[in-house]
Parts: sequence; structure tokens; C-alpha cells
Amino acid sequence: MNWSLSLPENSIPVNSYTMWGAATLSGLLLWLAWPVGPGAPLLFVAWLPLLWVEQNVPGKRAGLRFFLMAWWACLIWNLGTTWWIYYSTAAGSVVAILANAFLMTIPWMLFRITRKMAGDAWGYLSWVLYWCSFEQIHLNWEISWPWLTLGNGFAMFPEWIQWYEYTGVFGGTLWILLVNLGLFRLLLSGEKTTIKLTAGLIAGLSLPIIISYMIFFTYQEQGPEVEFVVIQPNVDPFTEKFINSENFIGFEQQVDRFIQLSEQKLTDDTSFLLWPESAIDGFFEESLLKAKEIPLNARVLQPDKLKSLIKIREFKRNRPKLSLLTGLTSYQIYKEASLASPTSRRDGEVYYDQYNTAYFAGDDGTFQTYHKSRLVPGPETMPYPKVFGFLSDLLVDFGGTSGQMGKQTERTVFFNSKGVGLAPSICYESIYGDFMAKYVRNGAHFIGVITNDGWWRDSPGHKHHLHYAVLRAIENRRSVARSANTGISAFINQRGDILQPTKFWDQDVLKSTLKANDELTFYSKHGDYIGRTAVWLSILVFLAAWVKKRIT
Repeated sequence: MNWSLSLPENSIPVNSYTMWGAATLSGLLLWLAWPVGPGAPLLFVAWLPLLWVEQNVPGKRAGLRFFLMAWWACLIWNLGTTWWIYYSTAAGSVVAILANAFLMTIPWMLFRITRKMAGDAWGYLSWVLYWCSFEQIHLNWEISWPWLTLGNGFAMFPEWIQWYEYTGVFGGTLWILLVNLGLFRLLLSGEKTTIKLTAGLIAGLSLPIIISYMIFFTYQEQGPEVEFVVIQPNVDPFTEKFINSENFIGFEQQVDRFIQLSEQKLTDDTSFLLWPESAIDGFFEESLLKAKEIPLNARVLQPDKLKSLIKIREFKRNRPKLSLLTGLTSYQIYKEASLASPTSRRDGEVYYDQYNTAYFAGDDGTFQTYHKSRLVPGPETMPYPKVFGFLSDLLVDFGGTSGQMGKQTERTVFFNSKGVGLAPSICYESIYGDFMAKYVRNGAHFIGVITNDGWWRDSPGHKHHLHYAVLRAIENRRSVARSANTGISAFINQRGDILQPTKFWDQDVLKSTLKANDELTFYSKHGDYIGRTAVWLSILVFLAAWVKKRIT
């Protein structure tokens, strides 16, 4: 097969202006394609200009020039889609956007090296593999920021991607890359015979959509009905929520607001009530949270601190059939330094872990905790602290609890007395597909997202976050109940339809009946198998290209 993709002579002048213009166009197309607008189809052509740049960039320092142009394209994409990070911290947003754009150039440079070593056919195959490998690694290492995973770009079009229940978002990434590559070959190869290629492209573009629409319109939700209530208390995280805020609303008063809102929609049939992340911003010791009764000495020693917790427990006693999921801050003290975890903090001679916690008050009278485990680089965890410790004052605050946080390795599912399981997803965690699938493998019938999206103000950020939960619903065929302190609260059914979305910055309470599916999708069982496979194939392709270069 001829993979020579040279442009027809004199069709487009190859100079710095056209090179930089093409790189800029790729960045702009990716930005315009991203949620929450209707431009997702642009993803199928967004990489074409940069592919052309890679093949035609002139000069002795072509590699360096291409690196700068690829970084520029990715910078435009990152800046156009995630500029709202600025609302949390200006300096941190600069670091995050520049660094993520740089990381995105790595698969492009590896592709260029491979193409030079082994030729076009191996090279363009490697481009697909390297990008999928980049996304897989970016989901799982300590500097994880997978907000711009390509497959996320269809979050506004659930009717196009019902097959994510088999592939996850990596199926969308692969789809985008292959269509771009096919179009690039079709448009720029200069071949006279393009009928087969055109037919293949039409099929590759349309068949996934046709199949998805067929699934979308025939899908029947599975499982018995369960009643949920979620609240959106709308406590301003900048001026009202936290103790150092200018117009701080006391913790007791905040809990009063939560209870009053909840009572508006609760019925005797309500099984689960969700309050948002960091709803109670006290600092509670783990054993105290889990105790069935708060000890008298604790009530005497910490009367002010425990008032909000006592109110919650009294509220729950009046509704024994109800299970409550809420967010708070907790800590665990280690009696000996040798027992302290790698994430522990030190205060004098005391070692302790601080957690961004989901707190579950079950209908069986027990109390459980889950600790947020996908931590935001910067405010909640310092990635590779020996290398990046000097950046600690610049890193981004995305809301929730800040500082080095503890985490857990197991995905804890909260079950009520009827055996219905709820997956607690704290904020940022809901953008991780395989991570959430592990909850489902552990028995979750529903996904409960508790978050605080007001840090990003009225920007695309909180809208992205809502729509990414649609992807988790489709991947696992699990309904989602979403409680945002500020942002958008909503329900999402197993098909990915968003139900009863609240308005931004409005106080509200929602009630819905959702179905408790217990069947595992192919994706729920196998997770990001496409990404994992791409990593291994990338290694093999690069080694094969290196060997080919050596022996020829």
C-alpha cells in the first residue's frame, strides 16, 4: 500500500505562514469541537492540518519546528477549553495549561521519529497507538489530567456513542483518530483511485452512529425502581462556605439549610439522599464518624465542632428508612510514626492523614466512610514531590479540600439494607472511566456524584463535568444521581439522558425514581482494555521501527 502523502505540486505553499496557520487551525477546530457546543463533528477533521504540518515542515531544524507547532496547536486547544481554571488560581492555570499542552506533543514527536525510522505505514499506525497510550498513561499517573481525552468530546451526543458500553471513551478516541487518518490519506495522497477508501471512510464514520442510534432507541432500562433525592444548597465557596470566608455561614446553619431543602422532597419511599462534596467542613476523626453513638467525653470536649454532626444523626434517626451520602473532611491519627502512610502529615510528634471523605449514614444504623482516591494534582496531592515540590505555591485549586491528602486503594460501595449499592464519586473522580467501572464490578447499582463546581464560576467547566457523567452512565449502564453544592445537579439515566438539571447558582432540590441495574457491561468487566493494549503495542511498534532502522 502506498502511504506517500505528498501534496500535489503547487497546491498549498509550504512556508512558515502556512505551517503556523495550519497548526493554529487544528487547535481552533479542537476547541470548537469540545463540549458544551454542537461542534463535536469537527473532531473528525481537527487533526488534519497538523498531520499536514508534520509531513511538510521544512528546514534543517524541522523536528524542533514541528514540536513548537504541535505544542502551539495543543496550547490553543487547552486554553480554549480549560481557561476557566483561572478562576481558582491565575498562576496555577498557567502551569496546568502550558504543561498539559507540552505533554500532548510527546505522542506527536514519537510518531514523527517512528515514521522517519520505519516509513509511512508504520508511522501512521504508531500515531494512533501513541495517542491512545498517552491518554491511558495520563489517566493513571500522578500528573493525571484527562479532561481532554478525545473520546470525551462526544459527551453532548449520547445518541452517537451508545457503544461506549463496549469500548469506553477509548472507542471514541480510536474512532476520531482513524477517521482523521483516513481523510488525510484520501485528501492528500494524490491517488486517482479513491473509491474503496471513500467507501471505507463513509462506513467508518456512519456505521458507529447508525448502530448507536439503534441501541439508543431500543434500549430498555434494567432493574427495580429506587427513589433518590439530591440537593443543591448553593453555598458560595468563595464567600460563605468555609470558616475563613468573608461572609461565612456557620456549619450548623449550613446543615439546617441542607435539612430544610431535603424535607421538601423526601417521602417514606426515598431510599437515598445526596448532599454535596465538603457539605460539612468540620475536621472529624474517623473512629468518631463511624461510632454508632458519639461518646459523651467527645461531646464535652468538642461541643461546637460536633453540633453539625449531631444534627445530621438526629435528622437520620427521624427517617430510619433513609440512607444519606454527604461529603466532609476527616482524619486518621497514627499511634506510631512507623504506621504512618506516605501521604501523612506531621504536627509535632503526631502523624495523621487528612481525607476528602464521602460519609454514608445507612438505613441499618451504621456509618461508613470512603476517601477520595483520584486526587487533583496540586491542591490535594503533590505529584512526584521530589521533582515538582518547588511548584507547590502555584498549583491549581479545583475545589473541595486542599493540601496533601490521604487516599485509599479499594473502591468502597455503600449498600443499604436491601442490598442496593451506591458508588460514591467525589468531584474529579467521575471523569475516570475505568476507575468508576471498578465500583460497578464491586456491586454498585448506581453512581452518586457529590461535587462542588462553583469554584469555576459560570464557565464551561461545571458543564463539562456534568456531561462527562453521561459517559459513565453509558459505559456501565448505571443511573447517576448528582449533587452539586454549586454548579448543576441532575439525574442521568442508563441511556445517558440528563434529567431535571438545575440552573447554575440556584438553590434547588430534586427527586426521581431510578432503576437499579445489576448487569455488567463489557466495559464494566474489562475497563480501559483499548488503552492498555495500545501501550503494549506502542512499545512493540517503536522497537520494531528501531530494529528496522538499524538493519536497513
